[in-house]
Amino acid sequence: MNKTNRIKTIALITLCLPFCGGWTEAAEQDNRYVGGELISTYASETISYVSKQVVENVTTANGTPLYSAVSGMQNGCGAVAGATIVGFYDKYYANLIPDWDSYYSSGTYRIQNGTYVQTLLFDLYDRMQTNVVAPGVSESEFKNGLKSYVVDHGYSLEYTSLGTGNNFNYSAFKSAVKNNEPTVLFVQPSNLYICAFGENEDYIYTSSISGNHIMVAYGYYEVKYTLSNGTRTDKYLQVATGLSGTTDAFYKVGSYIDAAYQVKIK
Repeated sequence: MNKTNRIKTIALITLCLPFCGGWTEAAEQDNRYVGGELISTYASETISYVSKQVVENVTTANGTPLYSAVSGMQNGCGAVAGATIVGFYDKYYANLIPDWDSYYSSGTYRIQNGTYVQTLLFDLYDRMQTNVVAPGVSESEFKNGLKSYVVDHGYSLEYTSLGTGNNFNYSAFKSAVKNNEPTVLFVQPSNLYICAFGENEDYIYTSSISGNHIMVAYGYYEVKYTLSNGTRTDKYLQVATGLSGTTDAFYKVGSYIDAAYQVKIK
């Protein structure tokens, strides 16, 4: 895809607008994840290189579903991330999404279904008590709501912490991807990246997320550039953003992460 066409794929779409209402004292002691909007998208960098080596480009098997919020889901990023996890594992455990398969016979994932995935989204939205205590969801509300759904459908769910803050365990994350297990990320307002590739030049486009957000990481991409004055290596997580129009993007390794959990359903 050329540079011009790549730019056209970047959309500024709202996932979940801030919910109107007061904050409780208890909520102020716990991070809330409300999603947000991509407040800006811009060409942030041009990398001119002599040569380029893709060191690693690994994802879970056939990637992951790319779902996004639907109408009536204010601050619904938690439900979207949870649905993405459920849709991912529906390929391996029957009827996690009742009466519908999240995948084609080839193993690739289907686009979002307006009936079955929407039902799943609102089920998780309610189980996570979205906007009940305060706008959005907390980490514990997300984890408890997703686990409740999985258990009620006959399976078990395990969360394995991959670190917090600046201590994200990138090596453990890479092992999770190779084991075909996605990771849920809890992040503060931050940046997503889209790369467009040219001849001896790569173009990096940055989108800024306005609010605390939850998304699913399912791969990693590492590239080493030989420049005219040295070398550089860029490392990214590949994420299902949950944002309509920009459902798939990169997140830089080293960005601050509130929490990260490898998710295993069995």
